[in-house]
Amino acid sequence: MKRLLAWLTCCLTVLPMWSGPVGAQEIVTCPMHGTHTGAHVRSSCQMTRLGGVEVSATAGIGQIETHGTLAAVVQREDGQVALVDIADPAAPRVVGRYDGNTGYSQLDDPFDGDVAFSTDGRYLFYARQTHQFSNDGLHVIDVADPTRPRRALYLPAGGSLRVAYHRSGDAEYVVIMDAIAGMVVYRFSRAGGASLVPVHVDALPALKVGGPASAGLFVDPRDPRLGIPLLYAANGETGLDVFDFSTPERPVKLGSWTAEGLADIEVAATSEGRTVYAATEYWFNKQLPPRIVVLDATDLSRITERLRFSPGDPDYPGGVNWRVQGIELAGGLLYVSHSHAGLGVLDTCCLTELPRAATTDLGDGNTGGELRSIAPYAMDVEVSNGVALVSDASTGTFSTFRLEPLSA
Repeated sequence: MKRLLAWLTCCLTVLPMWSGPVGAQEIVTCPMHGTHTGAHVRSSCQMTRLGGVEVSATAGIGQIETHGTLAAVVQREDGQVALVDIADPAAPRVVGRYDGNTGYSQLDDPFDGDVAFSTDGRYLFYARQTHQFSNDGLHVIDVADPTRPRRALYLPAGGSLRVAYHRSGDAEYVVIMDAIAGMVVYRFSRAGGASLVPVHVDALPALKVGGPASAGLFVDPRDPRLGIPLLYAANGETGLDVFDFSTPERPVKLGSWTAEGLADIEVAATSEGRTVYAATEYWFNKQLPPRIVVLDATDLSRITERLRFSPGDPDYPGGVNWRVQGIELAGGLLYVSHSHAGLGVLDTCCLTELPRAATTDLGDGNTGGELRSIAPYAMDVEVSNGVALVSDASTGTFSTFRLEPLSA
């Protein structure tokens, strides 16, 4: 948290505060460490590419979730989930796949989806969405043997886009953000075989969730300030809602931020305060500039916007054709997957674009280590054991990167 606060203090001197409506001002990436010394200097701003594997030769890949040395990767356009062994980050390998298709073309039109593991890693919850938003739903996959995943349960829904898992004592819950049903909380039971029972539905407003980058879920199992679980739910229609999740059957809304729609979210919470990092959505408002929005949620009854900025490179500050696809908070650093700028990382001072793997000559006349994107279309990023895992929605490649440590 100290790193993040230091970054905010530093970058507020470079990035102007957002004071007008969306589109009124173009804010670009702050300069990288040009005038900073000491703890603000990174020994190397480059990422070291450790390895990679082609997950799909025919479809782009998207959301990533990990449990131990296993990663689940959504194959967005072919309705499958790849299970990737990341025990050796330098040599990730696909060990199994779950195929959510039925074989009927009128039903199988995959679009996007999300995955979440149970705490013990036995089950994988797969929210699968099709182009029609009405032909799919929530898949529960038994991955006890990741080389032979099997469907334990399938629950039709209106087009599930995001999924999160929460355990409270012996009780297990699954939350989805669905294109038709809205936010739905299920009680998950393993007794006598897997089962899901809906216990809460927050459907309004109608169609609060659409396609890619129009929703986000984050469960804090114990908020440091209140000592209770909190559920943060973002949607493309109204923005952010924060719920007391002590009783998942009856979530109590504690606060909202409704200035505009949001997508993926991450939360940094301490006993002193809460900061929410969110990506702007692009399903409902395709003219909304791709931005990271920083919200102060210390007072949940009065969530306020602190800052917004473009994570694109200075020469391309983020046109509407390219979006912030996923964000991940780990070790006081914010990782951002951007469909144009590649993978960015928020240091204690600046968000920077990172280089293409292991090269300083990009074939464009630029040499000497200028920063460039690491992938043609970075879709999601997850950090596991200090290694950044990145999916590419263009090439279907899953890559692993190590971030160089901060200098003393």
